[in-house]
Amino acid sequence: MSPFVEMKRDVRENQIYRKTLLAQPAEFFEKYYGFVPNPIEKMHLVEKTIQATMAPRVFVNDIYRVKMRKCPPLVHLDLSRHDGQPITCWRDLQQIKNELVGPECEGVELFPAESRLVDTAHQYHLWVVEDAGFRFPFGYQNRVVLPEPVCTMSSGEDPLAALNDGPCIVGNWNCVAATN
Repeated sequence: MSPFVEMKRDVRENQIYRKTLLAQPAEFFEKYYGFVPNPIEKMHLVEKTIQATMAPRVFVNDIYRVKMRKCPPLVHLDLSRHDGQPITCWRDLQQIKNELVGPECEGVELFPAESRLVDTAHQYHLWVVEDAGFRFPFGYQNRVVLPEPVCTMSSGEDPLAALNDGPCIVGNWNCVAATN
């Protein structure tokens, strides 16, 4: 994965979002804003939505596009792949967080209540605390990093059978097969 470079914003992006939002039927506004606006209110809601959702900074590399919004004390990273495919590599997300916010900053990906779910594309969101000294009150306390998994299981495989093949790291436990 190549390093990120900051991209100049294309003002046409706002125009595309504006046109799309203005074309939505009254039910759209009633569902998301709780009322059907008159034309002046509709323009105001559309402009307010564009200002709230457009990122002030955009970074790109050979694989990803990341929109960055600072919402102190958090930085919101809105990530997607150029090819529109799902992001399947957790290590890429870690590297993006490290490069754009900082290696000692902690972030989370929220899996929301269904009532707050937004799922319109293969787009991912990380919320990162800018304070490098901040730690969430959950998660592992010590670093354990392997170049690749030591053992994996296929579906239907007996989880204890893997222990017969020798040492296996699972979570924070070092499991070694018992010998009789």
